[in-house]
Amino acid sequence: MTDVFNNTSNDYINPTLATCPGVSDEYAFEFLPKRLLGVVSGNDTLMSLDFADFSQPVTQWSQDKKLLQSGEVVFISGLTKGVSNEQEVLLFTSEPSSYYVSVDLSIGYYKNFKYTTIDVSANGDLTANVDIADALNITLGNKGVGVTVDVDASGFIFTGSGVGYAFDVTNLNVAYDGSTFILNEDLNRHINATRYPNGAMLGYVLKLTFPNSVTDENYKYLNLNHIPTTFSYYEASTGSGYVKYTKTVDAGMNGASNSTTMSAGDYLNYITENTGWEKVGRFRAWISASDPDNDNQENLITGFYLYNPQTFSIQVEYMVILWEQN
Repeated sequence: MTDVFNNTSNDYINPTLATCPGVSDEYAFEFLPKRLLGVVSGNDTLMSLDFADFSQPVTQWSQDKKLLQSGEVVFISGLTKGVSNEQEVLLFTSEPSSYYVSVDLSIGYYKNFKYTTIDVSANGDLTANVDIADALNITLGNKGVGVTVDVDASGFIFTGSGVGYAFDVTNLNVAYDGSTFILNEDLNRHINATRYPNGAMLGYVLKLTFPNSVTDENYKYLNLNHIPTTFSYYEASTGSGYVKYTKTVDAGMNGASNSTTMSAGDYLNYITENTGWEKVGRFRAWISASDPDNDNQENLITGFYLYNPQTFSIQVEYMVILWEQN
């Protein structure tokens, strides 16, 4: 009998049919309608997270796009440095009468964009009804130093007059009862003028786009590193063992590091040699919590480096947000 339909496979009972649109045996992680994020297969949603009730207040935001060439490094700064009224507390060994105290100290601060250190002396005066806190405030004010002083049962409390005003009190000698005492700082009560020297943010979103010619999924990433406020590392000593160093990292500092600050180049070399990079693929999102006022607690996300280790260019789109209550 001749097969008039020319069906050489003779599969009339269960013929091979074309795949229906929207039907797939593959799985994908996608953004879905109705503010969902989940895993789908064709028209089927296998699992999802509902973001319909998600909302984050913001006060500042920025958005940008960069094309990172092979081997290129860029720094993404935050929208705040986390400024506070700096505070230093130097402790009494025993509480003196504030009218019978003499003080000598050194204080460093910025004036006309230069760091300046001066020596200050002050004396309490009972007959003039000027205690040692008043005497110090008068002297510092006359010298144009934006720091105020209070004295309580614990010691001297130095506070910057404005947010972000940085200073450092050293060599505080107090004379009373015929003796001179050198006061030490209570580091637990120290509040920095700037918590995040390289900027910080409440949250960010990264979206990476790779060239169509790149088909190997193993190479669809770039490297990311968040700069810590202070950075500790170890180097071999001249004898045996290692020496621990703690420095501030300055993302804008070129050249060699110094005794207190690590330059951008030295930091990047260190994290590269010591596997300090994270790998980020097509997408990354992170939201943290706000910082309390006048406190050293760090909740925000620090500024970060992006480095393209691939042989091809990668397009980076990002959004940075911040929420400050005051």
